[in-house]
Amino acid sequence: MGSAKTRLKKKREGGGPNLRWRMGFIAAVSVLVLLITSVRLVSIQGMDSMKLAEKALSNRLVTRTLPADRGQILAADGTVLADSVSRYQLVVDQQNVAQYEVDGKLVGAWGAAEALSKPLKTDPGVLYPKLVGDKRWNPVAKGLTSETWSAVKKLEVLGISAEEYSVRSYPAGGVAGNLVGFLSSDGTAQAGLESAYDEQLSGKDGQQQYERGARGEIIPLGDNNMKDAVDGQGLQTTIDPAMQYYAQQAIEEQRKKHEAESASIVIKEIKTGRIITAADAPTVDPNSPGKVDGPDRGSRIFTDMFEPGSTAKMVTAAALLDQGLVTPEQEFTVPDKWKAPNDEEFRDSHEHPDEKLTFAGILAESSNTGTVLAGKELTEAQRYEYMKKFGFGTSSGIDFPAETSGILHPYEEWDGRTKYTVMFGQGVAANAIQTTDVISTIANGGVHVPSRLVDGMISPNGRTISTPAGEKERVVSKKAADETLRMLEGVVAEGTGKSAQVSGYRVAGKTGTAQAPAAEGGGYDGYTASFVGVLPAEDPELAISVTLQRPRNGYYGGQAAAPVFSDVAGFAMRHLKIPPSTQKPDLPAREWK
Repeated sequence: MGSAKTRLKKKREGGGPNLRWRMGFIAAVSVLVLLITSVRLVSIQGMDSMKLAEKALSNRLVTRTLPADRGQILAADGTVLADSVSRYQLVVDQQNVAQYEVDGKLVGAWGAAEALSKPLKTDPGVLYPKLVGDKRWNPVAKGLTSETWSAVKKLEVLGISAEEYSVRSYPAGGVAGNLVGFLSSDGTAQAGLESAYDEQLSGKDGQQQYERGARGEIIPLGDNNMKDAVDGQGLQTTIDPAMQYYAQQAIEEQRKKHEAESASIVIKEIKTGRIITAADAPTVDPNSPGKVDGPDRGSRIFTDMFEPGSTAKMVTAAALLDQGLVTPEQEFTVPDKWKAPNDEEFRDSHEHPDEKLTFAGILAESSNTGTVLAGKELTEAQRYEYMKKFGFGTSSGIDFPAETSGILHPYEEWDGRTKYTVMFGQGVAANAIQTTDVISTIANGGVHVPSRLVDGMISPNGRTISTPAGEKERVVSKKAADETLRMLEGVVAEGTGKSAQVSGYRVAGKTGTAQAPAAEGGGYDGYTASFVGVLPAEDPELAISVTLQRPRNGYYGGQAAAPVFSDVAGFAMRHLKIPPSTQKPDLPAREWK
């Protein structure tokens, strides 16, 4: 008995501390669990709820771009050549459209497809796959006009909304299309003035952020903010649309008649420098540029260079007169072939006996040998400097995309033949703007007025900001220019340019026929036929150049280019209401005895 009590007492004494330790451990764990639970509750009710709220808000927030309207491109009279028009993309919240009801009956995505098929003019079966699903945003149709979107809105289909965007439109079609340029499908400027003035035309897109309700509606008092778009500036060109259209038709007809690869007409106001016509053939309609080959989508007037041929004889003539080295009626005996001191031989376009021509007669007959005989009095440095002053080898300043400056090598690099051929337009290259500038400078009393294609920019509020005119520069004396102009009038009245005559008006000008450089392998391949002229010659208003590249059915400038000059120049005089000439010309003698 005693022994049993003793064992019980020891057991109680031995179990006491272990029990207390276990009870303490359980209490501590309970407190820890309670603490963790409390912290988690605080987290859930505090920080996590904030995150959940932020996440919920972000799911409700919608950000969309507010596209800036691209600026218009206008002709000189305000005719719209390029514009931006609104279009709409129809989008769907598929979760919402599933709840679409008609007269209290749930019709869902199929009912929506049936309703939308009428204004969208399509089959419900085409629309249904785009409407069914669980996407919160899915495109349904693109390119909707405002009228179509208005008809869709009236249906009040749950989950259907639209996003507005702009597309480029060219209301005048192909009129000045090669100048205006076009945009790619993603809105990137690809050519012409669209590319040259892309930064000014583009503007800056805005942004709208708004809080959307469960059905896709804007929550009026939600988290909404907006940054307005800044529309692009408009562009006011110098182009006369009536003249441009007429010239395009005329030069395309002439191109086909003479089976030329390409052709162009440039018309410049002599006193202002404004290019009122720049017609290319073939042309491009910017609404569908893919219908023509790549080279026909730009403007060859600016990008293609060619040897000017005999039209460059104007520069030689003006330089000789400016230096006082010849007079218009100075006498020359002109052979059909002439050999230079370095044994280089030059010949005219056809064989002929020695001719007794004045310097004016040399220009009228477009004699290569006569030009070299007279022009050799100029030093090589003078030949180069006058060509440079008249604009060869220098950009026009218009900054048209891919515009060429032409070719004018330093005279120190000229070989034994080039130092002579540059005087009649070989070994040098220019574009159509540059050749137009030459005769324009002569007709303006020897003062060069820089060409321009843009009159100014138009701000979004309609204010026009004029483009500063370029600096005028004297190239030759007025006396030399006037004497050259008199001789050029003789070219049209009695020489190679007779086909350029315009009834009722005095015309001064120069024909040109040059070999066309081959595209590959060097050498020449075909011809360039050209004519440049001004009228009325007694007080010139317009300078006009006509160029045909590689015509196969008649390639002389007087044959292929001069007749279309006559046609277009006559229309220009009537269109601009320029009075006919009343004075008879005082032409220098062409021959001597």
